[in-house]
Amino acid sequence: MTENMPTDVNISSRTDRKKTQRERLIAGMIAAGARHGYADATVSHVIAHAGVSRPTFYEYFRDKDECFLAAHRELSGLLIEEVRRAVAQVAPEQAVYAAIRAFIRLSEEFPDRACFLTNETMAAGWRGLDRHDRLIEDMAQVVEQAAARVPAQTPCPDLPIQLAFGAGRWLLAPPLRRGERDLKNLGDELIRWLESYETPQGEHRWSTLEPGPALPPTRHVAQMPLSPPPPIPPGRSKLSNGEIARNQRERIMYATAEVAVSKGYGVTTVADIVAAAGVDRRVFYKHFQDKQQAFLAVHEFCVQQLMAVTAGAFFSVSDWPERAWEAMQAATQFQATHSVIAHIALVESHAVGPSAIQRIDDIRTAFTIFFQEGNQHTDDPSSPMAMEAILAAIFEICYRRAREGKSELISRMACNGAYMMMAPFLGPAATNDFIEAKLRSLAAGSRQTSPPPR
Repeated sequence: MTENMPTDVNISSRTDRKKTQRERLIAGMIAAGARHGYADATVSHVIAHAGVSRPTFYEYFRDKDECFLAAHRELSGLLIEEVRRAVAQVAPEQAVYAAIRAFIRLSEEFPDRACFLTNETMAAGWRGLDRHDRLIEDMAQVVEQAAARVPAQTPCPDLPIQLAFGAGRWLLAPPLRRGERDLKNLGDELIRWLESYETPQGEHRWSTLEPGPALPPTRHVAQMPLSPPPPIPPGRSKLSNGEIARNQRERIMYATAEVAVSKGYGVTTVADIVAAAGVDRRVFYKHFQDKQQAFLAVHEFCVQQLMAVTAGAFFSVSDWPERAWEAMQAATQFQATHSVIAHIALVESHAVGPSAIQRIDDIRTAFTIFFQEGNQHTDDPSSPMAMEAILAAIFEICYRRAREGKSELISRMACNGAYMMMAPFLGPAATNDFIEAKLRSLAAGSRQTSPPPR
């Protein structure tokens, strides 16, 4: 037995060393992501932060992506355990509040880890997005298991729990990118926002993201073609140089959007874009410096069109919440019809880089103009941050449909979005009454305009 002792100790020592090296590499990946961002972080950055050699890195991980996903798996597990512990310590109706507070507390205590989960994962391609979506679902499942024990008469938020965490991620990401460490006010505002949806558990009707009824086509449509212009026939063209340039640019932009939707921005190449557009590579570079500039042009155009349609619908009627309803119906139908919009604006923006991310942050602030009038309908006005939370939850609805490849269903999420938009101002009960009245009115109008049976 004595002779075997050194061997056992050596085995244990090697195991501990390998475990420690792996932990150092994961910590190095987190630090590299926080410092450089996912796209610019390299294996060299990871090993520099970890203090190990390059051969040691490849002993544990095939490439940067594999290390990144391992780091995400570790952090996700730790976060889920903290959420589970926090939820277990409160009454079931307080579960979502306890989970949000745990998320905020950990973000303050470990900002690099939180930034990794809320920002860098969104830039890590489709596998990273899969991990992000799974984490949101896992946290929601912890809360839902507790919420199942809430008595029917006890109030708790009537909304999909995934939207609570999704909105929290959208709002946490910018201050973490800016290096802010005091997040208490953000946490308090998120809790206050969630409280505005409180309804007796037995009366809940919005706890899932099931699509609602198909609504009649809105009269507010964008002047945005559904397809690119046809290629210019070979030979001498009668078009002016300006018309030729516009045709080429539009075809490149449409191709950029289509390829990004089918492949993802990260793996899309200029060769993919020019092949889809049917133009020469030299033509591409005459209009755009690189694929990032092309994508940003598409991103800006899509956002401008969405804002124009939404604003036109909102201001077409005189009173809120009719304005809110018209805006939501027009915005969701526009995104469903132009299926690339939600994907380009919400799914791929983080992969493109800081310019696209900043534009999304600016959009969230700009679109709150459609909510501000709602404060006239309540004695407890919503703060600007609470309004951003509303919009972040609506973003999350559209993001989820786009990630599922079901952007066409966004139009059937108009009632869900309208509820998220109006309930903090009108109250859940009055909002439900309003939506039911609108649906009855639309159904009656549809019957009146239908041809008589033969």
